[in-house]
Amino acid sequence: MDPTERLTREHTELVGLLDRRAAVRAALDLLSAEGDVAWLGESVDPGAPELTLAQVTGDHTGLLRGLAVSRGLGLTGKVHGTATPAWVDDYFGSAEITHTFDRLIDLEGIRRLLAVPVQRDGTLLGVLAVGARSDGSFGGRAAERAEAVADEVALAVAVAERARLAREVAVHEERTRLAADLHDSVGALLFAIGSGVAGLSDAVGADPELATRLQRLQDQANEASAALRDSLRTLRASPAALELSVALRADCHAFSDRTGVPAELVMLDDPPALAPSRCEAVVAAVREALLNVEKHAGASAVVVSVAVRSGVLVVAVTDDGVGIGAGRTPGIGLTASTDAVRRLGGTLRVVPDPQGGTTWRLELPC
Repeated sequence: MDPTERLTREHTELVGLLDRRAAVRAALDLLSAEGDVAWLGESVDPGAPELTLAQVTGDHTGLLRGLAVSRGLGLTGKVHGTATPAWVDDYFGSAEITHTFDRLIDLEGIRRLLAVPVQRDGTLLGVLAVGARSDGSFGGRAAERAEAVADEVALAVAVAERARLAREVAVHEERTRLAADLHDSVGALLFAIGSGVAGLSDAVGADPELATRLQRLQDQANEASAALRDSLRTLRASPAALELSVALRADCHAFSDRTGVPAELVMLDDPPALAPSRCEAVVAAVREALLNVEKHAGASAVVVSVAVRSGVLVVAVTDDGVGIGAGRTPGIGLTASTDAVRRLGGTLRVVPDPQGGTTWRLELPC
């Protein structure tokens, strides 16, 4: 192999490592030598009680894609709980696993299944599995080969995560630099304008029209200074902390665009940097709350507020609508949001306001 070709291949391999999804796809392709169907069950948050089959290859039905597998259920869930390789050569006849997913496995035509943990530095990142549609036996050698592939996946995940963090740090450093520049230039200029206008106001004497115009300029300078302070705080926020406020603000705008009802996001405290699973759960729950307001409340205004109290993230969605009817049963969406938040150690309540309207309140340790 000539040097140019070798360099090109090494560059391609490095890019593949930095692209987490590409690395996982390559690993699943490697597993195809052991069977017909392969998937990676990923844990969005270390220690979370379930995995999601985010990437699947070789499937026929598409039913496995995005499937949530709780710890202990099926072979994938069993390996998630034990963190040790396991296989069943007669899936439907095995007494060593639960048969929660028999219907899906049967529709895929899978007869036997092998699963191995994906671990890095003592942390379980997920479970890699391969299924075969033919009779036979996997055995220890197949498990060893699958474990080698799992090690490659773990390395790729670690490299991709480090690359993501490096990008976030670089963005944060640039935002911090911009914030400092704006503070020193625009902030100082606004302060000088405000001080100059205040000095002129003292010297205008009894001219009421000029005093009014100068007061208006003073108010505008103060408003510009307040807007600048908000922008500087946003620029200094870490990308992870910024993610939640950006997502919630976008949902408020989308709600207003759909309904014509004003929805305002009020950040009472700096947003915390949440783990991806926690941020996704909060955003999904707020989105469901806004959808319920849209469908049932008949509101003329909505406020989404975010605060942090004693290490607990508190998010409230308050409307001035018709309130909750007596005996109304929570819908599927609200129930699903409540369950998702509860799995992360939080609570979600919907409380009617005696004066009219409803407050939806989420509390989640951060």
